[in-house]
Amino acid sequence: MEQFDYKFRKVYQPAFDKVPAEARAHLFGVDYVHMRGKQGGDLFVTRHGWGCVESILPEAWFVDERFRKVGRALAGATGAVYRVPVAHRARSNFALVVKFSRAAQDTSITVLDDGLHLDRQEKARVEEAEFLSPFEEFGNVVRLRAAARSAIPTKHPLAIYSPPTRYLDWQLGRNSGIAWRMNRALEASQRGVPEERRIRYDWERLYILLYRWIDGFDAEAAMKSGAISRETMEALGQEARNELRRFGWMVCDHKPRHVIIRAARSGRGILASERRIRWALIDYELLVLREPAGASVPTEEPARRVSG
Repeated sequence: MEQFDYKFRKVYQPAFDKVPAEARAHLFGVDYVHMRGKQGGDLFVTRHGWGCVESILPEAWFVDERFRKVGRALAGATGAVYRVPVAHRARSNFALVVKFSRAAQDTSITVLDDGLHLDRQEKARVEEAEFLSPFEEFGNVVRLRAAARSAIPTKHPLAIYSPPTRYLDWQLGRNSGIAWRMNRALEASQRGVPEERRIRYDWERLYILLYRWIDGFDAEAAMKSGAISRETMEALGQEARNELRRFGWMVCDHKPRHVIIRAARSGRGILASERRIRWALIDYELLVLREPAGASVPTEEPARRVSG
């Protein structure tokens, strides 16, 4: 079993900012604690994840394929994504989203529009879309959260784990050209960092992203169950898309399944306030800036709110 010394040979776990400098990393605008496991795996823990580090250690969800045996694959996910309940010192219903990164794999997106009314620029971004690298995905989520705050709720990014097992190129299906571009971007995000402390991708290994689970129902499933109408489902998708656009972002494969309708705290029914259905965005592997960095973002009228 792979073990990580998150106490750094101390009696107690240090505060995030007190972790030794040599175990810190800053990638795409996100701070991490980087730990090397005794078997050679790498675990990168964010500020969000540091407070629940015992719940995100691989022994809690990865060892013996617990993500399959204890967790469940998420219906409708196009990649390998699981919900895994894990023990937490203070929460009885804490769960992780375990997502295997598809970085450097070829992307094939069919634009159906489906009432989302993509403009020319957005369609161009879709045509050139690539699955984000693990650290870039977390970086984009953190930037979106900082800009949009409560306007676009998202899952908390907790950690990235790269197990020590190695694979042949054909087993992972990665494109060497895409991997090269991702290497360059990762290097650029570490300007000023001494060469010996720089983080580099190892494309012979997996990268697994851990998010905190959000309770709720995806909009498409809610529509199929009769909880909401098709019109409401489409309106929710459009509202999420408009809110993203208002802050300068887009999801290249945006669809109703990427919008979670928040569950009421009682566990029954839909969470709503002032007759507005509360939702969250849950898929980020194709979350990108709508315009190139540095370009001005056009303002829009506030997105139409969807009432329950």
